[in-house]
Formats: sequence, structure tokens, C-alpha cells
Amino acid sequence: MIVKLLRWILGWTDFEIIDKYPERFLNIAVRSGINIWNLKKENDIFCASAKNSDMKYILQTADKTMCDIHISKTHGLIYILKKYRHRCGLLIGLILWGLVIQYFTGFVWNIKMELPPLINEYEIRQEFREHGFFEGARLGSFDPEIVEADVSLKDSRISWITINIIGTDAEVKISPNLALGLENKQKITASNIISGADGTITRMEVKKGYSSVKVGEGIHKGQLLVSGIKEYTDGSSKFFDSEAKIYAETLRTVTLTIPKTYQILQPQDQCINKLDINIMGMTLPLTLNGNPDGDYIKFSQKQQLDIISNAVPIYFLSEKWQKYTKMPVHLNDKQAEQLLENKLKFYEIFMLYSADSASILNKKCTLSQDKNNYILTAEYTLEENIAQKSIIQIKDTSNSGT
Repeated sequence: MIVKLLRWILGWTDFEIIDKYPERFLNIAVRSGINIWNLKKENDIFCASAKNSDMKYILQTADKTMCDIHISKTHGLIYILKKYRHRCGLLIGLILWGLVIQYFTGFVWNIKMELPPLINEYEIRQEFREHGFFEGARLGSFDPEIVEADVSLKDSRISWITINIIGTDAEVKISPNLALGLENKQKITASNIISGADGTITRMEVKKGYSSVKVGEGIHKGQLLVSGIKEYTDGSSKFFDSEAKIYAETLRTVTLTIPKTYQILQPQDQCINKLDINIMGMTLPLTLNGNPDGDYIKFSQKQQLDIISNAVPIYFLSEKWQKYTKMPVHLNDKQAEQLLENKLKFYEIFMLYSADSASILNKKCTLSQDKNNYILTAEYTLEENIAQKSIIQIKDTSNSGT
């Protein structure tokens, strides 16, 4: 990027080497340290490009090798200024544009945040704004280290903050206060294990607590499976935080439907393109096309202007409105069955994911239909862990009166 910018400012020249043996000229030029690029052969004539400052040495080398150099085109800022030297307004506008760009690159225009899940981005941005750090703030009007320290001390949820300023962009990373999360966790002193569904127990893995059921026994949802209380003959009791996995055979039924006739959108060749420019919050249209009526779907894209790797508050907003036609689709029995089976596979994935250590023992599917829909009913027999922890509330009666 820097090389191209300098080359554009200083200018360069395209030229042709007209000689029967141009290799002599090229060998001498390379040995002399002349930088030549874009070397190619067109219609038995070698073409190349070189800096304006090297053209004097190129012409001298051409005289030595008895070949002709024909300048085909010149490029760069110096030639643009020379071409428009009598148009002072254009030069003044170019200078003003450069000053405006230089001014805009002295602000922070984008703040990208990497936050932990429990911290709200809006709240953090408000805290940053109180310290002068926000999108549109001038660089130098705030000290990132002071913002990091003050916000970290003010917000107990935050362990540390890093703010990196890169051009007109700012990258913020926030680490949560893990110690605070540990302090807020509820300490469980006693719990029971109850059933989360109806079923028949197939196997048990009791690590802590006392079992109230046995393998082969039918149970209902909410029934006590493992007790966290041990009572002794003298009337005293001991409490446990029960731990167990109780597997049971359970039943689930799911019903899926799909309409016999539905519509799909078929894309057409017709589309409408719009382009707007947004300058510091003000949007100006660059095309005269309005929003179309009818069956169109809009695809939009936003691109920020970058000048020498610095983002400025200028955005190009492009919209493509694609024309679609609604096409009716009529399903037959085979197609409907295939679609419903595919939907059922997705249901099984989520069902097994949501259930604890579940597996399908048996499945029975029935396909039926009414006037408007195909209906698939699936009956499942599962083996899953139905154990759910239920905390035992212990009242402190040590200071109660008699």
C-alpha cells in the first residue's frame, strides 16, 4: 500500500522498447540498478514501466545500446496537477478533502467489544461514555489506561479491561470477575432425588443418599427416588447432598404435520439495485431507484470507507431487491413421508440432546392425513436418566424461643 501510494505521488511512465535486440538494453538497465516492472511483449514490442526519476537513465541506456524508447503513457499525481494547473478550484478542493480526511482520522469511529455472557454491552458503553470514551470521541481526549482502571474498579463484575486503539478503531476485551461468581453460588447442604418423568426403572447408580425405589418398579413424575435424610432410632437425623443416576424406560409421543400444498419463492431475472452514502449519520441517495412494490426480497450490505487503513465515518449502503414469483407445490404421499421423516430426525437429535443420557429403545411411526395436511405420529420408548435434584430446606432453629 505505501509503495503504491509513493509511486502514485511521484509518478511513473509506461514506455516501449523499439529495437531488434531489446535484450541488450534490458541487461544493461538491470545491471545499472534501474527498477523496471510490468515487462511484457505485445506485437513483437517490449513494454515496461519505470519511475519518472529513472527515465533519464533509461534514455541514456537506450542511446548506448542504439535502441529507441517510445513513451506511451504517464501516471501519477504530478501529471494530474499539471493537467489541471489552471483549475484552481479543483486543487483547492483536493487540499480541503485531504484536510477533512486528516481531521476525521483523529477520532474513534468504531468500538468492537469482546464481552463475557453475563455483562451487558449497553451498560459498559454507558460507563465508557461517562469517562469520555465513545464512538466519535477525539483521540487524545481520553486516556485508555485511566478508563480501564476506573471502569474495572467501579464495576465489581469485571476483573480487567484492555483497550487497544488501532487507527480509528478501538478493540475492547473484558474479563469477568470469577471470584464473584463463585461467591454467589448457592451451597447445597441437603437434597433429595425425585423423578422427572413417568416410567419403569431399569438401572440405578446411587452414590450418596438412600434409595426409596428398586429396579423394575413403576414410578410417576415427582416421586421420591433417593432420600437425603437418614433418621436414627434415637430421633436424630443426618442430611446428605444426594447424588444418583436413575435410569427408567419412558414413553414420548410427537406429532408432526406438513401441508399438502404450499408455496415457494422462485427467483426471477428482474432485480433493482440501490446505492446510498451515509456521512456522519446523514444518508444521501446515489441512485434514483425507490423501494419496489410486489414480491421482492432485499439483500443489503454496509461498507465503511477506509483511507490509508483508517476508518472514517462514511458508509456506502448497497441494496439489491430480487424479484420472486410464488410457485405452488403439491405433495404426493411419498414426498410428504420423506419430508416428515427428515423433520422427525431433527426432533430426535434435539430430544436426545435435551434428555440426560437418553437412548431410543423402540420407535413406532404412523402416517395419516386430513383434508389439508399430512400427519406423522411417532411413539418412542426411551431409556433416560430421570433423576432430578430437589433441595431440602433446613430451618435454623438454634435461636428460636420455647
